Amino acid sequence: MKKIFNLKSLPALLLGGASLVAASAALAWQHNPVDKVSNPEKLEFTNVHVNWPDFKEPFVRDGIVSKPEGFRQVQAGLTAGQVQTMLGQPLKQAQGSRGLEWDYNFKFLMPQSQNYLVCQYKVVFEGDQAEKVREAVWRRHQCLDLVQPKG
Repeated sequence: MKKIFNLKSLPALLLGGASLVAASAALAWQHNPVDKVSNPEKLEFTNVHVNWPDFKEPFVRDGIVSKPEGFRQVQAGLTAGQVQTMLGQPLKQAQGSRGLEWDYNFKFLMPQSQNYLVCQYKVVFEGDQAEKVREAVWRRHQCLDLVQPKG
């Protein structure tokens, strides 16, 4: 009868299996599902990264502190210059699936705490040269809710 594995190798097999489970969990944790409410066209966003020394109390992440009301003015038909006057220089400009995209990171003070919520915002232009705004989307509906409260 042929042995399939040795009992002495069982701890190594269990440890290897645990490592695979941990790696799978880490990948699942990093997955950011598309928010169907605030991003119906499924536009891509990059993750916000913060280095350990940048953590402070209250908890703050990357982004420009902004007031949500200002984003109500960004609408289809505006020029790139008008958007830049309102929002400033984008973090990133790249050609996307629906046109030229400008990416921003903003943070809003949460109404019930001294903590901030990082909100990723994307302005999409018609054509390749940022001619006119086609649309603007938030990565998460929580940010959209702060900008356009239901009521």
